[in-house]
Amino acid sequence: MIWNRKNPYLAEIYECQLLSGEKSNREIRHYEIDLGNSKIKYEPGDSLGVIPKNNHELINSMISRLDASSSTIPDGYDSSLFDLLENDYEILTPTNRLIHFINENTLHKKLNDIILRQDKEALAKFKYGKDILDFMNLDKSLKIDLNVFLSLLKPIQHRAYSISSSSLVHPNQIHLTVSTERWSNNSRSYGGVCSTFLSDKCLKGSKIKIFLIPNKLFRLPKDQKKPIIMIGPGTGVAPFMSFLQERKANRSIGKNWLFFGAQTQMNDYLYCDQIKLMKKDNILQKLNLAFSRDQKEKIYVQDKMYDERSEFFQWIENGAFLYVCGDAHKMAKDVDSMLHKIIRSQLDCSYEVSVDYIKNLKKEKRYLLDVY
Repeated sequence: MIWNRKNPYLAEIYECQLLSGEKSNREIRHYEIDLGNSKIKYEPGDSLGVIPKNNHELINSMISRLDASSSTIPDGYDSSLFDLLENDYEILTPTNRLIHFINENTLHKKLNDIILRQDKEALAKFKYGKDILDFMNLDKSLKIDLNVFLSLLKPIQHRAYSISSSSLVHPNQIHLTVSTERWSNNSRSYGGVCSTFLSDKCLKGSKIKIFLIPNKLFRLPKDQKKPIIMIGPGTGVAPFMSFLQERKANRSIGKNWLFFGAQTQMNDYLYCDQIKLMKKDNILQKLNLAFSRDQKEKIYVQDKMYDERSEFFQWIENGAFLYVCGDAHKMAKDVDSMLHKIIRSQLDCSYEVSVDYIKNLKKEKRYLLDVY
């Protein structure tokens, strides 16, 4: 059987636990998912697609705003309105179609002006933190036909999470490390579609729809003698737990170096016990930690890279593979910028030479990113 987005496997959650501490600003959970008789085979670096269900409170608020009934079956559909909004459509992030429909049918000066000017940056700021219900309520007197409304939505999308286990160690399980996204705005509470579905609705024993997403561009080196450098702050550490488990199970002799960062050591040091044990057992030869809020001056993983610039560069010169996982918008850019700086400092070269050096690393497939 081939499991994919259109034909997902219904898997059972075997275990779920909170990783972050009580005083953390993050809510990060560890999930262990039983693969049952699916015969799903995965490798370190792969991701798992999870198909969520939408939040019931938000669904009911939208149905009320539409002045409809949960049991209503819209024209041309076989399912009730509630079921459609729970399982079939994205109901958090507004589509451009919906935004333009609202703009064309309401007198909202700020939105009307932004759309008229075609100001993408201003629209992004206007949209930030708002969901579809917020846009519907820009004019509470606006009546929206049910079928028109559904036509303005897009199909519900899966969410992809880096796998944090090795199949050599956990042959019939997949582990995930998920940050639960929550925020508030104008007396309303919001949550990430899939992360809150998992944290709020999926207890041990719950069933979820999953499928494997292979990532051949984020693989361990085939030569197990090769050293690896892993940079993964926050939940970016997930695939590197898989890497380290795999290297240990294979008794790889290549050296392993991990850079991990978070806000505080007390509350945000994910997989602390496992990482300490790997360091003690010499599976992890080098470990650099950056906890940004534990001192007056903020320290990040890229700062630790620079502190270790001489040895860091020597590892790369000796054939190390460099992996980066996590936030694409800031962290990955900062790490890349620091990599340029390290190369310039060690080669005493120009920026252009460092660019060519990094291009060559990418060409050799020794500088690999899994960012989001």
